[in-house]
Amino acid sequence: MILGYEVPQGSKIYFSKDAKLKRDIEKMAVEIFYENGYEEIATPSFNFTNDDKILSKRKIIRISADDNNQMILRNDNTIDVIKIINRHLSKIDNKKWFYIQPSFSYPSKEVNQIGAECIDANGIDSILCTAVSIFLKLGLNPLLQVSNMNIPRLCAKESGFEIEIFSQMQVEKILNSNSYLKDLLYIQNKSSLESYILKAPSFIKYELQKLLDSASYCCYENTIFSPLYYPKLGYYDSLFFRMFNNNKDFLRGGKYEIDGVHSCGFAIYTNEVIEFMRQNYE
Repeated sequence: MILGYEVPQGSKIYFSKDAKLKRDIEKMAVEIFYENGYEEIATPSFNFTNDDKILSKRKIIRISADDNNQMILRNDNTIDVIKIINRHLSKIDNKKWFYIQPSFSYPSKEVNQIGAECIDANGIDSILCTAVSIFLKLGLNPLLQVSNMNIPRLCAKESGFEIEIFSQMQVEKILNSNSYLKDLLYIQNKSSLESYILKAPSFIKYELQKLLDSASYCCYENTIFSPLYYPKLGYYDSLFFRMFNNNKDFLRGGKYEIDGVHSCGFAIYTNEVIEFMRQNYE
């Protein structure tokens, strides 16, 4: 028997100190967003279904409108924000937006997020620095990993590999292949990346330089470069970054194209940040 007051598995309830911590994290993020020229947007929790190829691969919670049209609970913040801005707010000059709202997936998973999107952005350096600023203000120092998905794509094409070798990070196959792949695998810091670019194969040199430039504008010591890292995350398609601790992602972000518009953004996973701070700072 399920009682009406029980909290469904996958959803969250915050109270007392945890609720205050959640609000403090959001407040700090909001201050930094406004300081950097962002404006806030809140999108509807309900959307009409569509043929979006990205959303179709996800576990969506479906509901019915009063006229029997199919709707879904908001499953992704970035897609909703970009499409609403492009289709309903296109006359507004502002290109930098932030939001604080959850996304939902089947059967009852609720993901609290603090996110930002930059429309028509050429690089990730600005939004990357904004993300780092938030964590520094929170007193956190997670590992920042920066990658460029175009590099493993080009390497797969050049070597005749399937891209899964990189998305699954099959280290043994990479080590037993071309020498340049071994060198890429061992790159971690800025100096090793700079040194390798000088001798890199011509077909990846440009993308390696983009990777180096993207993170060089942000002074954050706990940064690693991962040229061969290839996350399968739907719409992110080139430069990508994440901040994590002990395999727990605190943030993911990067460049993407939605509705034919090239943009970049990130999302902070508030639940994971709260859990880490509660365990380590009480």
